[in-house]
Amino acid sequence: MKIGIITDIHSNIDALNAVLNEFEKEKVDKIICCGDIVGMSLYPEECVQTLKKLHDKLICVLGNHEKYITDGLPLVVHDDKRSLSEDEINNHNWNHKKLSDDSIKYIKNLKLTDTLDINGKKVFIVHYPMNEDKSYKRIIKEPIAEEIEELFSYVDADIYLFGHTHKYSVNKKDDKWYINPGSLGCPKNTNAALCGILEINNDEIKYKELEIKYDIDNCIKEIEESTMPFKEHIISIFYKAKEYMEVS
Repeated sequence: MKIGIITDIHSNIDALNAVLNEFEKEKVDKIICCGDIVGMSLYPEECVQTLKKLHDKLICVLGNHEKYITDGLPLVVHDDKRSLSEDEINNHNWNHKKLSDDSIKYIKNLKLTDTLDINGKKVFIVHYPMNEDKSYKRIIKEPIAEEIEELFSYVDADIYLFGHTHKYSVNKKDDKWYINPGSLGCPKNTNAALCGILEINNDEIKYKELEIKYDIDNCIKEIEESTMPFKEHIISIFYKAKEYMEVS
């Protein structure tokens, strides 16, 4: 079976459409999304509805940005290190107001985690490893095998799929795979949407990293011309990375 793996779309419809077009060319059988469909950019409604139209072809779990809708905005974020600023709160609320009742209902029906049996392999899906109280564990952006094994020690599986860090990482230890495809919608340090294709055939597991190019200049222009709060910070952190600026 061939499975497209995505995470951290963050309301970037151009990047999402580019990746879905690539998955169609690759003829994937399923698509798995590890959360954070919404937040930080202009098109949360369009992203949710695009995924919804995939019907049973898609397996998706809640990200922290969806939890901000189901549970309310948190007092502190990122390992409880800091409070949300007023600008960040305004950005989240602006994003949430663009969602239809139908999209909010779809989000509220998503699971926090999911476990699949694919060709005899147990696949565990989560936005990021969690503590018993459902808070996220300490963020390690580029974990080594031993660190990621410890983060997921609370659940047994053959393949672990996650996101949240916006950083690509793949580790393999004792026949277990730990895969974070990197952020689809926040092109930090790249001018592409990150994603991947997982193949599970009998006892053979393969993972292919993909970087799908799309029109980032158009994304930046639309954000600049929008009324979205916190837009200057989002552009500078997530869209105008050093490597991209050097070639643009």
